[in-house]
Amino acid sequence: MKKPKAATEKPAQKVKAEQPVAATAPKTTAKKPSPDQKTAKKAQAAAPKPVAAQPEMAMPERVGLTAGRIWHYLAENGATPVEKLVGELTEEEKIIQRSIGWLAQEGKITLAAVDRVETIALKD
Repeated sequence: MKKPKAATEKPAQKVKAEQPVAATAPKTTAKKPSPDQKTAKKAQAAAPKPVAAQPEMAMPERVGLTAGRIWHYLAENGATPVEKLVGELTEEEKIIQRSIGWLAQEGKITLAAVDRVETIALKD
C-alpha cells in the first residue's frame, strides 16, 4: 500500500519592504604613478656601471689611459661594436666616448656604421 502524500503547506512569501536607494559613492580608480615614480624606476634600471676604484685623476689622463685600453682591446679582439666595447670596459661611457674621439683624431681607428650599429676597429 502506498502512503498518501501529505499536503505540504507552502510558507507565506515574505514581503520585502522597499528600501530607499542609497546614494552610491563615485567609483575610485587606481592611482596612476606620478611621473617622478616612473623615472625612478627607469633610473634604477639604467644605473651607471660602477667605476673601478681609481685614485682621482685629471680628465685628460683618464681619457688617455682609456684610449690605451681601447687600443689593446681592439688589438686582441678585432673590430667590435661600440656598445659591446662600452660594456666590456670598466670606465664610464662618456670617458670611453672621449677616448674613441681621441683615437679617431690621432688616426689610430676606423669607425663604420652598418645597420645602425657603430663598429670600431684599428687601422691597418
